[in-house]
Amino acid sequence: MYMIKRFSRRGGALLLCFALICGMLAGCSDVRNMVSGVAVAGEFPVEVAGVTISARPQKVVVLSPSLADVVLALGYETQLTAGAQECTQESLRDLNKLSRDDAQAIIDAGPDLVLLDAESGASASALEEAGITVLSIAPATDREDFERLYSEVSSALAGGGAGHDEGIRVAQDIFLTLDAINRIVPSDRVTTACYLYDLDSSAVTGDMFGSTIMTYSGVTNVFKSLQGGMYDFDTLRISNPNAIFCPPGLKDQILGDSRFQDSQAVKDNKVFEMDPSLMAWQGRTVIETAYEISSLVFPELLEENSMQVTDPTEEIDSAVGSALASEAEAEDNTKYETLAQGDQGEEVQKLQARLEELGYLDREYDGHFGEYTAQCVSEFQKANGLEETGVADADTQRRLFSRTAKGKGEETDSAVSSEPPVETSQAPEEN
Repeated sequence: MYMIKRFSRRGGALLLCFALICGMLAGCSDVRNMVSGVAVAGEFPVEVAGVTISARPQKVVVLSPSLADVVLALGYETQLTAGAQECTQESLRDLNKLSRDDAQAIIDAGPDLVLLDAESGASASALEEAGITVLSIAPATDREDFERLYSEVSSALAGGGAGHDEGIRVAQDIFLTLDAINRIVPSDRVTTACYLYDLDSSAVTGDMFGSTIMTYSGVTNVFKSLQGGMYDFDTLRISNPNAIFCPPGLKDQILGDSRFQDSQAVKDNKVFEMDPSLMAWQGRTVIETAYEISSLVFPELLEENSMQVTDPTEEIDSAVGSALASEAEAEDNTKYETLAQGDQGEEVQKLQARLEELGYLDREYDGHFGEYTAQCVSEFQKANGLEETGVADADTQRRLFSRTAKGKGEETDSAVSSEPPVETSQAPEEN
């Protein structure tokens, strides 16, 4: 697909984005939702959307690409045995693919659960008559409903209780990242946009989740007050959006249509093609979509240090990372006392243990703040954009113990010193 190919060319920045999401938002090293095959021990039987699931499904057929995206976000893809041909996610390239309209092929796959939504087009009655449990889960429409979607999918695949809670957690983590994106986009002006599926009547309206993604990307959907995915051209003309998004192939029609000759988006060259799946899939794809919209509509986010940035999403990644780091440190209410050379005790030992964990300290330590510990602190400060003093003041410790602290060797804005620690002939007090 058009946009999927664009994302693959920018894979490095997106991998950095997902590492940031995983490490900062999922809670330090808790990355269960990103690791395939790690089971959440929920309770069965469980009732989801009026359907009772008696045991943990082991052979799930997913007939909705959006639900497949949610399954991937939750990390339950090892429970999938087949999927619809429309499930084109790279992570599912080796999954057996079926036609959504071929009930017999679905039955022959031997599923113990079939996941579908209103767009799946499958004959649920034929599957149910064959004794297969069929669960229809509606797509989310807004932030609150997003948690409902994730809790239902997670409960169905991992059970009630812990499974339900895991779904809520993953949904909230995704929205924390959308919050961070929203904080870095310009807020001093209203920027309007729309997503047109065609030039007749179909568009993203306010009751669709794509409208929510647009909001968190910093743009206001001009069809926010409409419902049912339908619009009329007069509404589009009067609202005159600053940017227009559309499927591949529609941009040329827009530019060649005389009705758009006075369009602000056309005049400003802000008509952008975007695969419609990115407005529909509700897994972690929503984060990719928000990055794409914000980077296209607000190119000024990419201007700073543009000579050094080779991938346009890297600048946004950096800004999101800074916003998340500030938020994480603001949540730390610990009162830290400044630690410097000559200090000793339990607090120094905690400091040294954390420096060791992050890869800065590689000698034995005993709670004494010596020259080597000061050097390690200085190296940490440099790697994390702090003033290099070798003194562990409150700001340094707050960053050190935060989940956003950068370990030795991680990508930084300034290179970490590669000089080896200064060895001395003194006793091993040099901690």
